[in-house]
Amino acid sequence: MNKYWTIKEFSKLTGVTVRTLQYYDEEDILKPHHKSDAGYRFYSYGDLQVIQKINVLKYIGFNLKQIKTILNTNQLDWLHSLNLQAKIVQDNIAKLNQGLILIKESINLYSKNNEIEWQSIAKMLEVFKMTDNSIVKEWSLRNFSEDEINFFNEISFQESRVENEQLWIKLFAEAKTLMNKDPASSEVQNLAQRWMNSANNQYEEKSDLGRKMWELMKSGDIPTGLIPGYEQEIVLFMDKAIEILYSKKLM
Repeated sequence: MNKYWTIKEFSKLTGVTVRTLQYYDEEDILKPHHKSDAGYRFYSYGDLQVIQKINVLKYIGFNLKQIKTILNTNQLDWLHSLNLQAKIVQDNIAKLNQGLILIKESINLYSKNNEIEWQSIAKMLEVFKMTDNSIVKEWSLRNFSEDEINFFNEISFQESRVENEQLWIKLFAEAKTLMNKDPASSEVQNLAQRWMNSANNQYEEKSDLGRKMWELMKSGDIPTGLIPGYEQEIVLFMDKAIEILYSKKLM
């Protein structure tokens, strides 16, 4: 004997409100198995499976219009759609991580100075907005794997990026003042060592990714504004200095 639930029973069973079930019926998203002569809705086990599918699709980010299409057609490219939703979720995670960093830094600044340094927070926000730029996203997809992009979006890397931003600005500025000197000079070699220490610290767990980023910096393939202080000529100069630094260590 088939089991049927009234709309109130089905609501309690699924956690979906009666009003939402009525709306699903009205919009042809989920029709009840049948209605009694008096118009009462009754739901079946098959309807339970459909509501579970709807809940999952809603949770991972599909809207009701998309869900209706998914339920009513077998033509949907599931793999493409799920990959697209995975990318949307990953972007949202990155934005939440950035928001968390802004909050933590605001707390840190307030604890030190008893006031929020809005100018500092605004500068951080500009860096994060740059990451969301469509040109930067296209550049990331062109040059990095999904795992590498996910690493860039991790909160630990984002925090490291914020912590080291001023350091890198100073390193680039210092390198620019030394570009008229011999890359083998003691001053430049000292900078090369500090440069490598900072890079190794930032890419400690992903040295291959650090090398890939360095090659992109050498080639000039860096979106404008992504790396504060970046200039291709400075990177090429420092690359010579770093090459000399490592050749000395191998001797």
